[in-house]
Formats: sequence, structure tokens, C-alpha cells
Amino acid sequence: MPSFLTLAALLLAALIPQAAAAEAAVLPKKASYRVISADFVQLRRLAELDMDVRITGSMVSELDGRLRWQVDSPVRSVTLIDREKLTHFDGETKKLSVIRQETFPWLRILRDSLDDWLSGEKARLTRRFQVSAPRPRIVRLVPRESAQKKLFRSIELEFAEKGDLITVIRIEEVTGDKLEIRFSNLRRDPRLPQDIWRMPPQ
Repeated sequence: MPSFLTLAALLLAALIPQAAAAEAAVLPKKASYRVISADFVQLRRLAELDMDVRITGSMVSELDGRLRWQVDSPVRSVTLIDREKLTHFDGETKKLSVIRQETFPWLRILRDSLDDWLSGEKARLTRRFQVSAPRPRIVRLVPRESAQKKLFRSIELEFAEKGDLITVIRIEEVTGDKLEIRFSNLRRDPRLPQDIWRMPPQ
């Protein structure tokens, strides 16, 4: 099953929209979509093992709703996160696992963080993060809350030169590990198959 930090990042899977203002990335008051989908390449640097891990797949995210994170390689899996639970399907073992929010309080922290990140709304982001724009097209988030400070030091969001979607997310963890997610094939409010949220997947 994906780590908490991988899920939390995912996702930003999220792909926060922006309003470009001259040389800096500016967060909007409201998100400009209800659903977004994308392909991704996830690169994770494990400092202690001096090793890089590469994962590819696709994602679908509903604003203030569900998140679907599908890994195609090296091993297929599908993870769904909603308001009540996290459901994970392992494509190798065919095992379906469910984690409910009342059993694991960290799931609420993850869900609340994702709501903020995915909304892209400045008021919500600045409540939980210190927000800055250190370079053109880059927004940097530093956690304010102690629970998040125990997990990661910072998140960087890199926006496309043209358009209003994130193309890269970089996360620095407190352990020294680093996670980078590069998005492509970004689609705003796409037409989705009716069974995309079904678990186990078809």
C-alpha cells in the first residue's frame, strides 16, 4: 500500500490551478474545475538506501470529493480515497484492503490536507501552510501544523508556462527522502468511464 506521504502528495494530485501574474505564480480564490485527470511519473529518492524508485500511472481527482491513484508499473495497483475510507487494490495479489477514518485518525489529516491542496484556494492553503513564490511559476508550501511538520519539510508546486495547471510536485520529507511527481496529459473535467470508481477495478 502507498505510504502516507506518497498519498498526501499524490496528489496534490491535485494539480492546483493558478492565475499567472507577471513573473510569479498567484493562487486563485476559486478552483477552475470540478474533476481533473492526468498521467504521472513519480520519482522517489530514498536517502538512507541511496536508491531511486520510479513509478508510472494515472490519476483522477474530484474537487472536495474522491481521488483515484492508479500505478501501472512496476506493479499495478489502484487506490481510492473518499470522505470515509481509503481502499487499496493490489494488482499482483488481487487483495482488496480498506482503511476507515474512525480506525486510523491520520486518514482525516490526509483528507483535510488534500481538500486544501486540491481546491487551490488561497485562504485554505494559507491556513495550514506558509505560502511563498521563490521563483517564476513556483509556489512553495511550508506546513504550519505540528502533525504535518512531522512528515515533511516543504512542498514545491511548479506550474506550466502557459495554462493554469501544475506540471511538477516536489516534496522534501523530514527523513531526507525526496518525492517528485511529474504530470502529463492533463485533462480538465474529462468524460470518465462509468465504472472508474468501482473496486476492485475491472
